[in-house]
Amino acid sequence: MKSVKTIIMITCILLLPITASAEENKEELKAIEIMATRTSIKEENQSTAITVITQEEIQQKQHMQVKDILREQLGINVVTVGPLGGTSTVFMRGANSQSTLVMIDGVQVNANTTGGFDFSNLQMDNIDRIEILRGIQSTLWGADAVGGVINIITKRGKGKPTHSLAFEGGSFATFKETLASSGTIQNFDYSLSASQTNSDGFSSASEEQGATENDGFGNTTLSSRLGMDFLDDGRIDFIGRYVKTRHDFDSFGPTDSIPETAILESFSVAVPIQKSITSWWDTRINTNFNYEDSEFPTFNSRVLNRTYTVDFQNNLELSQFFSAVLGYEYQVTNGSNRGNNFSFDNRSQGIYLQGNFNYKDTAFLTAGIRENINSEFDDQLTYKVEGALVSKESGTKFRASYATGFRVPTINNLFFPGFSNPNLRPEESKNWELGLEQKLLQDKLTLGVSYFNTDYDDLIQSSGFPLFIPLNIASAESQGIESFIKYNMTDNMDLTANYTWNEAVDTTNQSLQRRPRGTATGTLHYIWDKKLDSVITVQYRSGMISGSGRVGGRTLVRAALSYKIDENWKLTARGENLLDKNYEESVGFGTAGISGYAGFAYTF
Repeated sequence: MKSVKTIIMITCILLLPITASAEENKEELKAIEIMATRTSIKEENQSTAITVITQEEIQQKQHMQVKDILREQLGINVVTVGPLGGTSTVFMRGANSQSTLVMIDGVQVNANTTGGFDFSNLQMDNIDRIEILRGIQSTLWGADAVGGVINIITKRGKGKPTHSLAFEGGSFATFKETLASSGTIQNFDYSLSASQTNSDGFSSASEEQGATENDGFGNTTLSSRLGMDFLDDGRIDFIGRYVKTRHDFDSFGPTDSIPETAILESFSVAVPIQKSITSWWDTRINTNFNYEDSEFPTFNSRVLNRTYTVDFQNNLELSQFFSAVLGYEYQVTNGSNRGNNFSFDNRSQGIYLQGNFNYKDTAFLTAGIRENINSEFDDQLTYKVEGALVSKESGTKFRASYATGFRVPTINNLFFPGFSNPNLRPEESKNWELGLEQKLLQDKLTLGVSYFNTDYDDLIQSSGFPLFIPLNIASAESQGIESFIKYNMTDNMDLTANYTWNEAVDTTNQSLQRRPRGTATGTLHYIWDKKLDSVITVQYRSGMISGSGRVGGRTLVRAALSYKIDENWKLTARGENLLDKNYEESVGFGTAGISGYAGFAYTF
């Protein structure tokens, strides 16, 4: 508790000059936005490594699931086992899959039992944009944000109410139907969507090993965002998401030909309320709940995860150059596995303070600390310092950062019968990085490169075959280089490309599981006329250790087309794995060959 008192004392000292500073700065604060940085700072002014996937890019690429567009981003490797519904995990910058915090509209959706988030059931429905923060973000978000943060933000209703009906069908007897409606009525806005996806799929276990049955998938997703403005600058939202999925899988490895079934039901609810208290003080309270129920009838097993969170955030404009974020988070997490007869409850508190300095959009400095108080583990103090220098004349941006983080063991790590270790200690980590961005050709061309280095102490890693017991290995290191290019060649053609080199190894210099050394993506977008839009993407991943062995590298090519007939009708088509590459994500498990899909969208 000594460090808690330190935070409170520092906070009081910082707050002393607020009144005087506010008198000097009468400019009205912008409304607090739901962003992964907890601020409304523009993307180009951020000193952290960030990628924003826009609504325009989402529409152009036509991915059915979020995991597929994440696969194309800097610093990320996605591993999917089998067809639609197969477990899909994200590894960011060499960190464990449990070390990436995933949020949907500010709701933390990581499963408490496994620690990670399974992207296999997350459709692209009603999503407005995706923010990706790479590197340790524990200062603002706590224990699960060691690799980074993925914040998914749903659409907010705007303008005259409009409605849409969409259909897509294609390979593996896959069909998807979507209904959506959004708009504004006086001071009330809404955005609603409902979709149903079904697919016969293919065998999760590799057909080359003799497994030939299809593993099917069915998904129902409902998404809602209702908002109302009040008292000039106040706002309250009700955000809800419901998903029910049924999918078949092969649990006993690559030779399994008897499908098992998993039934997942989840929903999340958030009620954020925000209001300006004064001209220099904005406040936001976000009360939210996430629930997940996974049932495995074959094994007579049922896994429940619940997360209750209350977050009280204050954004303070201290002067023309200084601002701060001050907040308190209280969270209750619990999980249980009824088939294996164990359950666990954990309560945590987080007090966070971050100061931001911005000198005329040319010099930026951010420093923050967070005290984490946990009912089951020792308290943890984390901190972060980062800065950036921007030259508007030359179009150059240089940034640097240093941060610390930690991650507590998952419930399965501690209690799963036969595959657990109750003596595990929390992981601790520290990261530093340097980045450089350069704009050229009147800002039409942007080049970027960054180097990161993360050290882990007591990294939690499976002992592997045959015991698969989680252990605190002495240490591990992940270092890498991320580079990208964005080039608006003409008014109707643009090119984006990125490459990530990542070396993640333990103390014996052995590569960590599912961390490829190289990933790269190149995308060419071309508008033939005002009606025909086309995208072609090439995505590469080097070989890696995955499952019980090593899988080779692979290069995938996909393309998407859309044709706007008129203001109401649009036709869509896309092709996946156009070179019909035969590859594996995990040893002995199947992947899709060449496949195609087509559909339409009607808006009225």
